[in-house]
Amino acid sequence: IYDDTYFKGGEYVDYVRDRQVFEKQFQDRLSIVRRFKERGDLIEIGSAYGFFLAAARAYYRVQGFDIAEGPIRYAREKLGVDARCEDFASAPIQSETADIVTMWDTIEHLPRPDLTVKKVAWVLRPNGFLFLTTGDISSTLARIQREKWRLIHPPTHLHYFNRQTIARLLDRAGIKVVETRYVGVRRSLRQILHSLLVHGKPQPSRLYCLIAGSPLADFSFVLNTYDIMLVVGQKSHGL
Repeated sequence: IYDDTYFKGGEYVDYVRDRQVFEKQFQDRLSIVRRFKERGDLIEIGSAYGFFLAAARAYYRVQGFDIAEGPIRYAREKLGVDARCEDFASAPIQSETADIVTMWDTIEHLPRPDLTVKKVAWVLRPNGFLFLTTGDISSTLARIQREKWRLIHPPTHLHYFNRQTIARLLDRAGIKVVETRYVGVRRSLRQILHSLLVHGKPQPSRLYCLIAGSPLADFSFVLNTYDIMLVVGQKSHGL
């Protein structure tokens, strides 16, 4: 599923071409992380091309995990970050070696999110933090759109959470939710039109073809539809 076509022409129109867009979004995410822990060891699960790792290494010792071989190669060779093509849940990592773990738009992709969260609790030091983003299936927009909600698209999205179920999942691993909020998502106009007019369609619309090749398509903005939640969890001290 997660070969190069997923990131270019599949789920994303062109992930690398939108690098600056993702870098701006990850700077916003990084500012939230730094409110809770300014320095330390950081692990990113689902690190893709390494754009967040590259931003975070200004403040943290970073390491990333992803199962997509092409993006990991890019992250290592182009950005020089410590990124590994491994499943985090089964990777050999010592306990209590990280202060922060991040999962940006990743947990919904995991076949066994419970095993991954358990492993997160294993690698976090006491009072360490987990940061994740995922869709809220109990949000107003999801309830209105139901099966047409944009985040329902298996086989890439396998699990769906709301505030209560994500808190329960983390709590079972000994991670207590300390903050949950809705956050906006930054996307280029090209990516937005691709998601609306191309992805899953038999052929792209004329409108998409007209705009996608123009400079206007590089314009990006943040849109908060109040259905993407950012969850901050903290490992219990005595775990």
